[in-house]
Amino acid sequence: MRATGNVRHPHWAKLISLAIVAAAIVFALYVLHTSSLMPSTDDATIDADVVHVASVVGGKIVDIPVTENMHVGKGDLLFQIDPVPYRLTEAQAQADLGVAEAALDTQRRVLSTQRSTATVSADEVQRASANLALAQRTVERLQPLAFKGYVPEQQLDQAQTAQHDAVTSLQQARERQAAAVQAIDTEAGAVATVRARQAALDIARHALSDTTVRATHDGRVVGLNVLTGEIVAPTQSLFTLVNDDEWFVVANFREIDLHAIAVGDCVTAFSMIDRTKPIKGTVQGIGAGVLDTDRINLPRSVPYVERSLNWVKVAQRFPVRIRLENPPQQLMRLGATAAVEIKHGDACR
Repeated sequence: MRATGNVRHPHWAKLISLAIVAAAIVFALYVLHTSSLMPSTDDATIDADVVHVASVVGGKIVDIPVTENMHVGKGDLLFQIDPVPYRLTEAQAQADLGVAEAALDTQRRVLSTQRSTATVSADEVQRASANLALAQRTVERLQPLAFKGYVPEQQLDQAQTAQHDAVTSLQQARERQAAAVQAIDTEAGAVATVRARQAALDIARHALSDTTVRATHDGRVVGLNVLTGEIVAPTQSLFTLVNDDEWFVVANFREIDLHAIAVGDCVTAFSMIDRTKPIKGTVQGIGAGVLDTDRINLPRSVPYVERSLNWVKVAQRFPVRIRLENPPQQLMRLGATAAVEIKHGDACR
């Protein structure tokens, strides 16, 4: 047998191997640099603001002019609750207000009479005071004359009797005046009753207006599964109204990519409904936190950490909210899958 020697590789094979390794390193550096400037993810969904449509009052539904997936405009009627009980409540509140206002008018007339009585009593006190002063002056004038015999004693006695009667009359007038002033009532209670009845009427009118539920913005009806005749409770949600004035993408990025994302960065998004059509957008906000299922904070206690050992450390993901600019409506479906690419800093220009 012929012995085999060492096989020598050609020189050019080594050069090709080195070139391949160098190209791989350059490509890896390029991908790393690109990902730092333009982070991307396929873990994203189409999102929109939603309103759970409900009425703050309860009752029987008498009209639902909308249907599932129907587009409605701002101010369109969504459903109508039977307004008859609320109209009757409004009428009763209106009648109660009328009774309270009539009672207030009566009270004011009574107060006018009481004030007049107090005024008359004050005038009587003034007259009694004047009569007493006159009687006192008469006695003072007759006393020296009667002592000298210029006037009869009987005349002085009459003057003193008149003075005593004047004192009594003044005392009685003051007592009547005090009683008249004490008897003057107040209209505060009647005024408060009127205000309470007015508030009850306003509440009844507001409840009546709440029986008509209209769209607060443009959108599409989703999750409608009720018919007319059903009794609903206050604040019971009947369906959801998806606001199609604005659309968003919620993209989950690894925490190691967040340094390359900032509010205001430009975004290119793709809806999986048709990935050939790019949609422009802008980063609106970056999630401040997510739920950590491995740690539970018990009330008034230290954190509980699950007893486990993870050999592979998985990067946490945080949601990034992106506002889309004039997206095609045919590609917008709440919850649809999307992919995004974010351009940060100079790469956004």
